[in-house]
Amino acid sequence: MPRRLPRCKVVTWFSALLLLALSFTAVRIYVAFHLSDKHNLEGEAGNSSAEFLKEFVWPSNEPIVELALEIAKKPKIPPLLSNMRSIDESKLPYKCGIIFFYHIACTGGASMNHWLGKQVKHNGPHTSYWTSWGRHDGRERKFIDGMNNQTKKIGPNEWRVVHAHGYSYFPNASEAYLYQWREEVESQGCAFVVTTMLRDAIGHTISQTKGMIKPNLTLDEFMSHLEPENYNQRGIFERGAFVTQLDYLLYNMGPRNEYNATKEEKVRRAVELLQRHFDVLLLSDYSRFADIIHKITGWTPLKIKPANVFGGDLNYSYAELQKIKDLTEANGDVAFIDAVRHLYTPG
Repeated sequence: MPRRLPRCKVVTWFSALLLLALSFTAVRIYVAFHLSDKHNLEGEAGNSSAEFLKEFVWPSNEPIVELALEIAKKPKIPPLLSNMRSIDESKLPYKCGIIFFYHIACTGGASMNHWLGKQVKHNGPHTSYWTSWGRHDGRERKFIDGMNNQTKKIGPNEWRVVHAHGYSYFPNASEAYLYQWREEVESQGCAFVVTTMLRDAIGHTISQTKGMIKPNLTLDEFMSHLEPENYNQRGIFERGAFVTQLDYLLYNMGPRNEYNATKEEKVRRAVELLQRHFDVLLLSDYSRFADIIHKITGWTPLKIKPANVFGGDLNYSYAELQKIKDLTEANGDVAFIDAVRHLYTPG
């Protein structure tokens, strides 16, 4: 005969289950309210920001909530193109154009930049390479002037590679130029292909910390600008040596978050820029990047080889790794890469 639980234990178990159910419901209500609250957004206020948060951002410690389930059902976008830029693959390769490579530090960009330079040498007199970047303010004006020249008088079979890196171009503030340059190039019957490479958010921060070795900084000193009280400050060096991927995409190495936008608004703005302007966007997939550029240009295929590889050791305690993780998440980079991974990763 089955053993019966004492009535007091039944009541206790029932109370515990009821409390758990009510707690889960409360979490769902809190999350929905928090993400739809317009007072949590800075910068571009309005429904678009709130809708973006509902669609892309959810608490990492609550993966099975309504918001996560909704986003999981949304169709994924092939990594070749963003969902607001389009290339008709039946018309590839294009005869002429500009490859505009926005190089974010510590994403393998040096390898890609070196590869693009080799492609120019390998594919004859109708290809060229141009860059203008530095480590101090004031470089963007020179870059824009040079870029305005690059977009003019493109030959019918000519490809130009443009490399944008430190201080050369600030997408958040200077977005209008991307529209201008695209219009100028496409009016000549050529393609304007904007591309970048991203990687895992926390791995990127860990990779950046190699920059604290030479000046002999502690991790606390190196990452101090990511602390909440320093949210709109640059890195500890004059040139802003440590910049996360989210901040680099928005501000390059210039003034950081001058308007004190929340991390959610920063993520929304960054994804908006990607969707409006970036044609080729990948996460640490260099072979696919090379294949895509070959398809677009018709260049003779070359493999991407590693360049500027760090050969030292990076050793951290558990507490230090936890600090790296927490500050990277607090800056918005984890949510940003999660959104990118959903939009651009197949499968």
